[in-house]
Amino acid sequence: MQKKRKPRSSGISSSPRQLPTPRKRPNQSRSRALVEAVAQACLHILDEEGEEALTVARIAEVSGAAVGSIYQYFPNKDAIVAMLYERVLDQESEELLRMRERLAGVALAVALREILANIIRVELRLFKLNQTFHLRYHTALHLGMWRSPYRSAGEFIEATWLPLLQMYAHEINTPHPALAAYLLGQGLRSVIRSVLEDVPAQLESPALLDSLVAMALGCLRMAPAHLSEEHVGQALSRS
Repeated sequence: MQKKRKPRSSGISSSPRQLPTPRKRPNQSRSRALVEAVAQACLHILDEEGEEALTVARIAEVSGAAVGSIYQYFPNKDAIVAMLYERVLDQESEELLRMRERLAGVALAVALREILANIIRVELRLFKLNQTFHLRYHTALHLGMWRSPYRSAGEFIEATWLPLLQMYAHEINTPHPALAAYLLGQGLRSVIRSVLEDVPAQLESPALLDSLVAMALGCLRMAPAHLSEEHVGQALSRS
């Protein structure tokens, strides 16, 4: 069944920093089976019927669990959906570690392409699961910060992107590596977030990845100021 696409509001609203949480975790095999049935029913509804059809009553109908039993573990349907996202992020966290190992020793442009391609792939996977939920909780769905000790995006960038740029110091000429690390770690993710909101079909376009890589390299390999001014002057004279 083809899913309906909800109209999107313009602009990017504030996003919660944490996902909805369950009322309690299952401890016994019977309760774990109930929660698993609820998770599979939620996934089935999203895949086959679309997010508009997702209600606690529908989840109860598909899973065979009583509505009251579901509410013992989850305060609302968003907490059920959050459980699905937690599982995806746990899977992708393991893949992220493997990708980092594969990038050891590769050229800067190759590393950036692999990193950005992985970010796009993960964002697309999360987006397709439940578009509205993904956009609403985008801040909390940050793969690099998932189950990490970082308390802020700044800490994450200082611990990940900045050391990465230091490894490629011989390929970089920016006089502002900390700013470049921020633009790569937060700025490009914000661009992807805007693409999801405004033109989601472009997320699967090879041109998007090419553009993001070019933007990243532009932050790291800056032309001398006098050359930049000269190019601007030439462009203006031709217009």
